[in-house]
Amino acid sequence: MVAAIVLVGLVLAAGLSGMFRMVGVAVLAAVSLLWLVVNGPMEGPVLVTVTAAHGVTGADLAGFAGLALATYRALAVRRIRIGGS
Repeated sequence: MVAAIVLVGLVLAAGLSGMFRMVGVAVLAAVSLLWLVVNGPMEGPVLVTVTAAHGVTGADLAGFAGLALATYRALAVRRIRIGGS
């Protein structure tokens, strides 16, 4: 149940992060990291084995995508601030 609520928050944060600039980016990054912690009940098969006891699952990809989007949006906001547009 907690994982499902965090996933909904992740999707909402991803959709709304552009409207709220750096605050939205920070929320998206935080929810993405939280997702990586609580996604256990929704994990599927291991896609990439990192060590014998750890790997990357399909559920982890949502958190990584959120972090990538947060990075992209942070760079875009920074570019706008520096460029003055």
